[in-house]
Amino acid sequence: MVLSRSLAQVPSSDGEENFVLETRSQERNSTSFEEKMEGKRRKRKMVYQESDDDEEEKERNQEDEERKEAGEKSHGVKPVGEPVKVTGKGKERIIHYRQFEYGGNRYHLEDSVLLNPQPDSEKPYVAFIKDITQRNDGRMMIMVQWFYRPEEAEKKGGGNWVANDTREVFYSFHCDEADAESVMHRCVVYFVPAHKQLPKRKQNPGFIVRKVYDTDEKKLRKLTDKDYEVEVQDEIDLLVEKSMSRLGDLPDLELRKM
Repeated sequence: MVLSRSLAQVPSSDGEENFVLETRSQERNSTSFEEKMEGKRRKRKMVYQESDDDEEEKERNQEDEERKEAGEKSHGVKPVGEPVKVTGKGKERIIHYRQFEYGGNRYHLEDSVLLNPQPDSEKPYVAFIKDITQRNDGRMMIMVQWFYRPEEAEKKGGGNWVANDTREVFYSFHCDEADAESVMHRCVVYFVPAHKQLPKRKQNPGFIVRKVYDTDEKKLRKLTDKDYEVEVQDEIDLLVEKSMSRLGDLPDLELRKM
């Protein structure tokens, strides 16, 4: 079952979120650049004439510039840097980037961010940026991987989950596409193993992840569950490792004596 979320398309102020947010990017692995296509020239009778490949390349470059200008004028969001790759053709052509700029801030692949919800009465959504694209009409879009607040995560038998800490969110593998302009700002998310104490709020403000929310089965799973696929477990392990390197050596939880 695929879940979806509605997003507002206008930014709001930092004051809408209760947590203190950190403005630095979280550098992570991203897809590598593909080599750019270059036009070929053919020499005929001592005159250099442009081949069809050159004409197509020029048209593509012109389309790219027009697309960028349209995106900046219409949405205030613009891509940054060279494209990573291009998918689709014609009106379905999509250009993929590593980063974009919006509201004076620059956002990268794998950044954790807050997004404007719809309706506005809900708390901001929390997500990782997994892809950054520009459509044929100039619109900038992002593919996001969601975190769920306990009150957002439905139980299979009805009701919602209850967290042990107000900072807690659940990791998920549910992805959606959203307008890049729905991004409010960055946030910090720590993945903390179940046997470790939670970091102090003042020293390490941000969200905490201890469990994964299965959106299909509507149940919670531990970060260390043994039935994850190898690639999924490697992804979770990497997130835990990076979080622990930032948090330092957290004390182990004390086991209660019976």
